[in-house]
Amino acid sequence: MPSSSSFFIKAATVLSTLSTTSATVYKLQDTYKGDSFLDGFTFFNKPDPTNGFVNYVSKSAAQQQHLVKQKDGDQYIGVDYESHLTAPAGPGRNSVRIETVKKYNHGLFIVDLKHMPGSICGTWPAFWTYNTEVTWPIRGEVDIIEGVNENTANKMVLHTDTKCSVDGLGQSGAQSLYNCALDSPSGPSGCDVNAQQPNSYGTGFNNNQGGVYAMEWTSSAIKMWFFPRNSIPTSITKDAPDVAEFGIPTANFQGACNLDERVINQQFVFDTTFCGDWGGNVYSQSSCPQYPGLNSMDSCKKYVAENPSAFKEAYWQISYFKSY
Repeated sequence: MPSSSSFFIKAATVLSTLSTTSATVYKLQDTYKGDSFLDGFTFFNKPDPTNGFVNYVSKSAAQQQHLVKQKDGDQYIGVDYESHLTAPAGPGRNSVRIETVKKYNHGLFIVDLKHMPGSICGTWPAFWTYNTEVTWPIRGEVDIIEGVNENTANKMVLHTDTKCSVDGLGQSGAQSLYNCALDSPSGPSGCDVNAQQPNSYGTGFNNNQGGVYAMEWTSSAIKMWFFPRNSIPTSITKDAPDVAEFGIPTANFQGACNLDERVINQQFVFDTTFCGDWGGNVYSQSSCPQYPGLNSMDSCKKYVAENPSAFKEAYWQISYFKSY
């Protein structure tokens, strides 16, 4: 566990107590914000595990190339939108993947985004968690924000190794798959929930000045909420979040799943990759440019390689990320 430093506004350890109304009262633990935002993260600069057409760069390279910087007091995390590349060979487009130094178990987590990568052909941005100690998906992966290509609505997913299914109840999102386990018939797809709000992801999200995502993780459920910019609960804006005010969650992962066994020691990740196992394989199912003689994946790579200016809007602008 890392020691307290400037990037933390440390109020308490992860702590929740039951009030007389049985609501959970959360105390602020960590704040990632402003000039010290990146102090709480490490830069991942290995080959992309999802086989993306991407080159994740180091912190020094990202700073030199202005892929990370401050933008109006917020943290900007972008991609290279100037270089013409060669595809399908070559290292891919420069981008950034950062992971929290700290590992988390249970709590309330809130991120305020002014902007996320737009609904752009070839992109696969995500804000998610996973366990770095073991082979994926042992000890779980939780996808809070994720989409590919021209998607307009957010997809939330829980991945486990085995013995985990959800019932799809108590949520506003549409459940597509119910078995979260890798050893299930759905395999690596996990159990996914599709948000119904058109401004929950990508270009629609950005056109609405962004918004807030919240995730509550307990032994009984992992719940997620999306709040558009004009609908953020007062308790969040006052830095005293009360989940009783949040309403029906967008996603509610609960059911025949022992979450304390399946989701452990999670690190939070922001990244933007290109094409890859998901985005590249479904690229041909979109209205994105297709190239004669090339399959879906190679068409995706060719587009990403030859159209750098298309990715100017493929950036995150993070006001803050807080844990309680």
